[in-house]
Amino acid sequence: MDRPSSSRSRPAAGLPPMTADKIVDVALELTRASGLDGWSIRQLSAALEVWPGVIYHHVGDREAVLDAITNRVIALIPVPDPGLEWREWFRHLLRDGRGVLRQFRGLARRVVLMGPTVPAALPTIDRGIQVLQRAGFGADATLVYRFLLNTAFMMVAVEDDRDDRPESRGRMAEVLGDFQDDGPPGLAAASVDALARARDPRPAAVLDLEFYEFTVERALDGAASWLTALSRRP
Repeated sequence: MDRPSSSRSRPAAGLPPMTADKIVDVALELTRASGLDGWSIRQLSAALEVWPGVIYHHVGDREAVLDAITNRVIALIPVPDPGLEWREWFRHLLRDGRGVLRQFRGLARRVVLMGPTVPAALPTIDRGIQVLQRAGFGADATLVYRFLLNTAFMMVAVEDDRDDRPESRGRMAEVLGDFQDDGPPGLAAASVDALARARDPRPAAVLDLEFYEFTVERALDGAASWLTALSRRP
């Protein structure tokens, strides 16, 4: 790779100046193509045609680049209208959130781990907790927000992991298939379900979305049940 000499500036070499935004732009595209763990600082510097030290100077180490990517991606998730009913508000957030996070494999797990520390997440957290407070969750609003976001986005993280290990889908059906006709009732039922999914002609992405939406609705049902319990407290 031809890099500008360390003794010459990029403009002197006929190249545009390097910026933190440009570095994050390229890191974001590498993540879209290869996943969060699919590139190194050396590969990022090669894509930018700079020495690794330029990245450290403008952004920092790989962890700092990952923080910047996470912030950039979270900012792509629309914050729903605060006037929506609380269940509908979270349906929008979690549906749109999945759509964004699935473009950047591995990022959902980082969002669950580090969400509150990412500046772009703060307006969504504030809005979501206020929506829950107005719905009647009171002091439990923060707990319910964490429950809903972590439940949904960990499902996205699992989808990402399965993309990295496509053989896991077939392995599940293979193992459980042995119990279909001769096994304990619970395992027999699990076998029927696993084999039905394995034989379903629809793409895996469609099945994943279907199960994600099921998970989101059941999590919302659970939160609604808790809201009912709260309303009955003396």
